[in-house]
Amino acid sequence: MTIGYIGSYTKKNGKGIYRFELNELEGTIKNVETGYEIEASTYLTRNENFLYAITKEEEDCGIASFKIKNNGELELINKCLVSKNGTGCYIQVSKDGNYLFEAVYGAGIARLYKLNKNTGEIETLIEELEHDYPTGPHERQEDSHVHFLSETPDNKYVVAADLGTDRIVTYTYGENGFKEYAVSQFQEADGTRHITFNDNGKYAYVVHELSNYVSVTEYHDGEFKEIERHLTIPQDFKEETKLAAVRLSHDQKHLYVSNRGHDSIAIYELVDNGKSLKIVDIQTTRDVFPRDFNITPDDKYIVCAHQEGDSKVTVFERDDVTGKLTFIDDHESAPEGVCVLF
Repeated sequence: MTIGYIGSYTKKNGKGIYRFELNELEGTIKNVETGYEIEASTYLTRNENFLYAITKEEEDCGIASFKIKNNGELELINKCLVSKNGTGCYIQVSKDGNYLFEAVYGAGIARLYKLNKNTGEIETLIEELEHDYPTGPHERQEDSHVHFLSETPDNKYVVAADLGTDRIVTYTYGENGFKEYAVSQFQEADGTRHITFNDNGKYAYVVHELSNYVSVTEYHDGEFKEIERHLTIPQDFKEETKLAAVRLSHDQKHLYVSNRGHDSIAIYELVDNGKSLKIVDIQTTRDVFPRDFNITPDDKYIVCAHQEGDSKVTVFERDDVTGKLTFIDDHESAPEGVCVLF
């Protein structure tokens, strides 16, 4: 069995953090249960045996840390709720385990926390940095909206994707906080949302929520240069839709991007060592609003959560040659599920 977790909103009937077991032999979800009931755990990340979750208590916002037990159960370590400027939408731990990055969409803020990598404890909030860049023309770009904050593969920087300004801002970071290093601009009204890097460190795939495009970019020393872009929905689809998550298969062969509204996952083949993408298929996810999905460690399955509709947890088997997905299972649900973690 492979144990996974799903983070959720708690605005309706979401419980916080769900725990599930995937039967790798059959590709089915054994059960989805409440792993830890906690408010607004909209994104999760882990570092070895520690799991971190976005959360809040009334107006106090921040992060909770947990120890992952041998059976996958979660034991609370501590919470760091020291901001009143809104809950985050994305978190990641630095590769050395000493820092945690949090993107705050509503307030357009990047947060940097100090971690104790030995105990998993969140020690302090080092800095809360507000973005102040020219905004885009789209109606949702009335202000900065930091949607992603992650370390670069060269371990030199942290990059922030700002949906409100169509920019990626690159920072150095440490005990003294963030320091701007470079700014990369994308097309107006793109709504830059998330980034995933090729393991070769040369290319990054940047997805844009508002335009529904994925950009292939050359990455070098904190800067991103677009070399091609691809629409993630059919050209003739005219209904409301917005791009969500992006994942690269562990074997570096295929890129997957989810669409909310079209309710699908676009599949691309990596060509020329990751320099180019070739569309393979667009697979329906079989429920509504697939905000996040993830690929199992063995690259064999994709598990997809749905924020709306019946909130089904759908499982697809991945063909490691073509990248295509075959539906396997959808009998379990995770209400308001918006993040999938292995």
